[in-house]
Amino acid sequence: MDDLWKELTIDMLPDNLWKHVAEEIGLRNFCKMLEIAGGATLYVPQLESLLRPVRDARIKAEFNGWNYLELAHKYKVTDRLVRSICGPGIVEGQIDLFRDLIDSS
Repeated sequence: MDDLWKELTIDMLPDNLWKHVAEEIGLRNFCKMLEIAGGATLYVPQLESLLRPVRDARIKAEFNGWNYLELAHKYKVTDRLVRSICGPGIVEGQIDLFRDLIDSS
């Protein structure tokens, strides 16, 4: 069975999603994927969900303490999500002008 894939061509595949996948990643990679996961019930995540940690890291890196709306627009998310990623908006080393008022109450 290991050598049979070498005689397989894209044209032999049924005209469906898997044929498109084989065309995109190459027949050999497609066959490797089938050896690993063939026959299994498979959930294929959307690319966006895999890229979420990268997006969140970029948002954190670009956050300056006040640019929630700018980052939300840039990354096509809500400002609420940016706030949940970045926190309350205190940048490291930033002085809290009202700390003494809160501490004395």
